[in-house]
Amino acid sequence: MGLTPRFGRWVVAHAPATSANLGPGFDALGLALDWREAVRCALVGHEGLEVRASGPGAGQVPRDEGNLAVRAARRVLAAAGVPRVGLRVHLHLVLPVGRGLGSSAAAVAAGLVAANRLLDDPLSLDDLLALGTDIEGHPDNVAPALLGGFCAACIASEGAAGAPARRVLAVRLAPPPLAAVVAIPDRPLPTHLARQALPGQVPFADAVANVQRTALLVAGVAAGRMDVLREATQDRLHQPYRAGLVPGLADCLRGALDAGALGAFLSGAGPSVLALVPRDGPAPDAVARALRAGVRAAGGGEVRRLELAARGAWGEPADGPAGGA
Repeated sequence: MGLTPRFGRWVVAHAPATSANLGPGFDALGLALDWREAVRCALVGHEGLEVRASGPGAGQVPRDEGNLAVRAARRVLAAAGVPRVGLRVHLHLVLPVGRGLGSSAAAVAAGLVAANRLLDDPLSLDDLLALGTDIEGHPDNVAPALLGGFCAACIASEGAAGAPARRVLAVRLAPPPLAAVVAIPDRPLPTHLARQALPGQVPFADAVANVQRTALLVAGVAAGRMDVLREATQDRLHQPYRAGLVPGLADCLRGALDAGALGAFLSGAGPSVLALVPRDGPAPDAVARALRAGVRAAGGGEVRRLELAARGAWGEPADGPAGGA
């Protein structure tokens, strides 16, 4: 594309937390939550990098080119044909790291959107989704982080020899008219450890059960059939194998459902547990009490009520820090 960057201009991008899998939709389904990271970014006319971080997660992220928001911004600049330039990146990090709430996808999405906005948006959302999936490895978190709402996504099958790089296909639905109650244990669970717990093969009957429930979950959300969520969020592909890494998982799921949750599941790779509840009535408070008991029994943590987010990541102009760019 050969764009000429404008130096010294700041933008801020906001990206939501996400919950992936939603029970049976392993590496395919995701939901955006109204709890957001913010990344401010500017280009400078000489090579180099400055990364600053604030917020509860500030001490847990690298301040070099390995930072996920920086990696994402660099991918956008390269795809747009911009020569290597300097970056200033200021992060405000509120999402808990390693808890299954999409903190890495939020950083990636915010970095992609911020860099794209700095260049006046030469890349499409499909382009950003493909770049984000390359960084994340799968689209289940990054799709709702970029698009918002309830997303089903997959990496497209390879085409003929010489075809363009792999594509990511994603379909967004409006989020169901529900709220989320999330139990967030104090102890993180690194995603790579959660993946190591998964078997190389699963019984055919378990695969069929998950296909049925994934289809039911997508159709139920599309049709507004919240009555199917209890069954549609059941899983036999990953949660049983990860239960040993998440103390109290079965009790949390059962307690949430018994207290009135419409569906409950391990959020992403865990260890957080997310319950979908009606916005009004006694269920949100009852489910929160049940999940608090579960996280206390598992060693401590917090419980939050979150709205589902219709909007994915977005960028807007921002003031520079004191002293200018």
